[in-house]
Amino acid sequence: MLTNTKSPAYDLFSPEALANPYELYKQMRESDPVYYSESLGYWILTRYQDVEAALKDERLSADRSSLFIHQIGDLDIRLIQNFLQLIGNMMIEKDPPEHSRMRKLANQGFTTRALESWRSIIQQTTDRLLDQVQTQGYMDIVDDLSVPLPALIIAEIFGVPECDRANLIQWAADIGTLWGAPSGQNIEKLARKADAAAIQFTNLIQHLIEERRRQPGTDLISLLTIAYEAQGLDFAELPSLCILILNAGHLTTTDLIPNGVAALLTHPEQLQKLIAHPELMQSAVEEMIRYDSPAPFVFRIAKEEIVISDTTIPAGSVVALGLGAANHDPAKFTHPDQFDIARTPNEHLGFGPGVHYCLGAVLARMELAICFTTLLKRMPNLRFDVDRQAIPRHTSLVFKGFESLPILF
Repeated sequence: MLTNTKSPAYDLFSPEALANPYELYKQMRESDPVYYSESLGYWILTRYQDVEAALKDERLSADRSSLFIHQIGDLDIRLIQNFLQLIGNMMIEKDPPEHSRMRKLANQGFTTRALESWRSIIQQTTDRLLDQVQTQGYMDIVDDLSVPLPALIIAEIFGVPECDRANLIQWAADIGTLWGAPSGQNIEKLARKADAAAIQFTNLIQHLIEERRRQPGTDLISLLTIAYEAQGLDFAELPSLCILILNAGHLTTTDLIPNGVAALLTHPEQLQKLIAHPELMQSAVEEMIRYDSPAPFVFRIAKEEIVISDTTIPAGSVVALGLGAANHDPAKFTHPDQFDIARTPNEHLGFGPGVHYCLGAVLARMELAICFTTLLKRMPNLRFDVDRQAIPRHTSLVFKGFESLPILF
């Protein structure tokens, strides 16, 4: 068995790598598929077979509290105590059997009936946002569509009063930024914002839970509150489930929309093909998720010493599973760097297989299909705005998207 010792340093946080990491992933996959980054302090997997196996490996724990503590370096752990408490109760940070119990409960909020009732919310919200820019002939996909759309949808699904919605989304974003393995810059500022947001988010959700216990409705918090009450469970866990749903349903979809638009505009023949064949929309959505994954990494902690592809990973190590790199592995996908809206099969890892399969996958797919169908129907002449530059995001390994994506139509 080998232990990874001398390898070239791969800078995953360079501006070039954050904007377009796939060439770097290719180098790592070919030369160091199980790579230890001295600067980041964790192992990185980039091959499909390794990432898929690791997602299902019970020796790799989803409890990442040690990673968050490592991220803040020499800062006092009390700086993020409220953040750790909120995140620590998240289902995504739990292993079976605790995860299985929480997953069963969470699923009660995602019934077929509930999902179908959300379809009209998604359509109406999409139309309302596009109405606001229709006569302009230009828009920023991020500011005008991808940020407000999932935020408004989730707030509506949660039944959050309009006066609290902007705060709710901002708190979720602050929590998600620290949760998303940010670069070392301004880590103390990010930590303080995340901890303060954890307090405020928890207080708001607890207030809404109390209201729903007195007067339940048909919103998601009501459905989850009813499920918790019926089984006599601890309501202290519910804010953590809500932040998970909010971040899973909001942050990733916020990035999927501009990533998908950019992929279509960079491949105009695929855009025209989709306009001509709208029945390919579901297939196109899957290819958007594979081609430029909004969540290119998930993290695990080795509960014991494990061997991956002849490389020994010590117990306690942090392991980054490269979903984005795996989704471009030629050993799994034919011509992986081509964007093909009719690709089949397309067994991408964008939602992560195994017990931690994305809770909001059905909702995300529904949002994307409705959003892109409506966008292309109303604005078929979609094109890049050459006078205004697109700005990729440069802050996190876990979330990949755009700060700005100006387009004309």
